[in-house]
Amino acid sequence: MNAVLHTLNMAWRDYRHEALLSACSVFVLAAVLAPLMVLLGVRHGVVQAMTERLLNDPRTLEVTPSGSGRYGPQWFRALSALPETAFVVPQTRSIAAVITLSNPADKRLPANPASLVATAPGDPLPARYGLPDAVLAADPAEKNGADTGVAAGNAAGENALPVAGVILSESAARKAGLGDGAAGALLEGRVERIVDGRREAATVYLRVASVLPAEALSTDAVLVPLELLAASEDYRDGRDAPFFRPAGKARPGAAYGRGSSDLDAYIRDVRDERVYASFRLYARTLDDVAPLRDYFLERNVDVYVRAAEIEAVRDLDRSFGVVFGLITGAALFGFTASTAGNALANVKRKRRSLGVMRLLGFPGRGMLLFPVAQGVFTAAFGTAAAYALYLCTAYGIDLYFAGRISGAETVCALPPDRLPAVFGTVLLVSAAASLSAAFRAISIEPSEVIRDV
Repeated sequence: MNAVLHTLNMAWRDYRHEALLSACSVFVLAAVLAPLMVLLGVRHGVVQAMTERLLNDPRTLEVTPSGSGRYGPQWFRALSALPETAFVVPQTRSIAAVITLSNPADKRLPANPASLVATAPGDPLPARYGLPDAVLAADPAEKNGADTGVAAGNAAGENALPVAGVILSESAARKAGLGDGAAGALLEGRVERIVDGRREAATVYLRVASVLPAEALSTDAVLVPLELLAASEDYRDGRDAPFFRPAGKARPGAAYGRGSSDLDAYIRDVRDERVYASFRLYARTLDDVAPLRDYFLERNVDVYVRAAEIEAVRDLDRSFGVVFGLITGAALFGFTASTAGNALANVKRKRRSLGVMRLLGFPGRGMLLFPVAQGVFTAAFGTAAAYALYLCTAYGIDLYFAGRISGAETVCALPPDRLPAVFGTVLLVSAAASLSAAFRAISIEPSEVIRDV
């Protein structure tokens, strides 16, 4: 052991003594390794950024039915039980999912139509932006007796009904004249139907819970509790529906001819008994989108998924992997040949010195370790220098693309957990490449030194 430690010490001293040659070897390795680190960083940074964009966009995980069907309680229970399902909620016919919104606080603004979209607690769309769920809740303005800007209060004998909390798309909120203080605002929704040739209309008051950003929904839409969406469909189908009152007679907090027990029964029917024409569904992960698509295809249900975008990212990752593998293989071959040649040249140049070491009694394993140790020194310093060059280059790349990426994204990012693998691989390759020189070193006979004296 002492001989081995002494050999390492001598190898280090010799390495420092030939500082210029050692530095050249270090910079040669850094010049080969730094571009590979940059390429690996770009591969991870670009693919990771695109993957995170897909994951952060709930629409990527959405599975959308292409047409209408008949989906009952058992269908939804089975769908909810699938491990690939993150969220599912029924949806009515699209023709029944339209409402006209107006702002009772500003009569000058025109009323605008918007699509009704069913939502429920745990909806990934508002959750992605940290927004509260849209639920049925007691209207605070009505509860506190505050003036809401519209006719308030209940007629004698009427049962108070909570004002539905809703989430608006950015465009729907903008057209309703709602700015930054949209949360808590009261809107009036109007739906129409034709009964016996007569056109009828009913209204409902909606309390805005939050507003989705423009990138979440590009259309005029209102995310509403399922109960309100079902009531809208019932009203259009000519049935009595809670939440809605004849136009001109609505007021916040007032039910339309139903007692609390009837309302509870209606809500149970909506949630547990009714058959729906469509649904909203989100997968848990990107890998779960394809299995869900296959699940529906097996049941003859046509669905739309963003498989092309997901596959494009996976294709890019595979392409990067092939290119990186080919370049790494070529660089590894060149690095191995260069290291082996340099180590052999050093042994040949220091043949007399190594022979003196053998003459002084250094064991074979110590002589074997001498060139290997110097190869490892070069690998360690070269990898450190390459990483420093990578950091500078990565900073420049991210700085150049700063205007094209979002705040947390990077174009070039080498994961810290990859560094030990990179360092370890370079050290092992350097040690292996030095073995031929090491075996040449232990083959030196002390008699050769004596003849040269």
